Amino acid sequence: MSGTSTDCNLKSGKFDQDDDLEIEIFDTIGQVSSRDWNRMIPSDSPFLRHEFLHALEHSKCVAPDTGWVPQHIVIRNSNGKRREVIGVTPLYLKGHSWGEFIFDWDWAHGYQRHGLNYYPKLISQTPFTPATSAKLLVKDNDQAISIKMQLTKIVKDVARQFDASSIHWHFISKQDSDALESCDFLNRSSTVEYIWRNQGYQTMDGFLATLSSRKRKKIRSERRSVRNQGITVTAIQGTDMDETHWQLIARLYRQTVAKYHSHKYLSTDFFEKIGQTMPENIVLFLACLDQTPVAGSFCMQGGNKLYGRYWGSFGKFRNLHFEVCYYTAIEYCIGHGLIEYNAGVQGEHKLNRGFLPRLAKSSHSFDHPAFSAAIDRYIDRESSQMQAYCELLGRYSPYSK
Repeated sequence: MSGTSTDCNLKSGKFDQDDDLEIEIFDTIGQVSSRDWNRMIPSDSPFLRHEFLHALEHSKCVAPDTGWVPQHIVIRNSNGKRREVIGVTPLYLKGHSWGEFIFDWDWAHGYQRHGLNYYPKLISQTPFTPATSAKLLVKDNDQAISIKMQLTKIVKDVARQFDASSIHWHFISKQDSDALESCDFLNRSSTVEYIWRNQGYQTMDGFLATLSSRKRKKIRSERRSVRNQGITVTAIQGTDMDETHWQLIARLYRQTVAKYHSHKYLSTDFFEKIGQTMPENIVLFLACLDQTPVAGSFCMQGGNKLYGRYWGSFGKFRNLHFEVCYYTAIEYCIGHGLIEYNAGVQGEHKLNRGFLPRLAKSSHSFDHPAFSAAIDRYIDRESSQMQAYCELLGRYSPYSK
């Protein structure tokens, strides 16, 4: 739906709701107070922070022209003078399925073959970001369940207003998955995240000692080969970066995009913007040869978790990808007491490096009854297959039995 804009500002009077609630829908995150929004965001979810979403919109990476039309939902408690925010949901009206990492192209083709419109659709997800987190964002209190239900109902009302074919919640928490299932959404597990978990390791050698002998030797050999090439890798905090670092990160990102002929979703302006507004959440693992940068891995840190996002290299160096994206990052987590490192989706080679599979959850609702029933059957078969696949991957765990 490129080029489409919206004047959607549905107010509380248009919904069947509690009189003490005020509902607002914003077509830009910039209209929402960053303080109000961020107080609803868990500390380990940096991609949901106001600064991150605003950088995507400010840089025009997320905009009607790119097929992402924001429809962010904010619920306030209007009973009193404070008008306290008690629930938010990031939401987008979309005219395509790019940049999601939960794939529904077959569903879209099915609609098209039957002369039906699959787009527009609604999606709750941080654009271009396959990282599990809550999306029904409420405070953990005795109202939490009812506010989650209210958010779900509002999203359904927005879908009706835009005649959207479907609603999709991607990379959601188990709690959100359960809540959406109770609202007749179809729960899906269609992709795998790879997670490294810190079991209280004090050193990198302590972690390696938990691996099978063969895997441990392989990792040490790969790390040694990087050193033998004269390459050094250092961790640089976002607070210590300057303009040259952001230009470098953007170049590395573009290099990988060009290498794999993928979509260039992000711009230099985006990286510079988050560097200005949330540097405390950013870590760059930078590889240098003779003090010249040759590769790097851009990560985000939230609370006690690290998320691997983008990697790039200006040449071919043996085992450097593993060192920069996995081993140095794991060592960083151990040194900083982080409990989890999310290395992203896909890539069975991550198993050999200490990562274990976790099925990512999504939930879906369709306006067309026949398609909803057919997709329900498809998801049921797919989920069984994915569960079996995940169990199979678990058999290849690198850890000592």
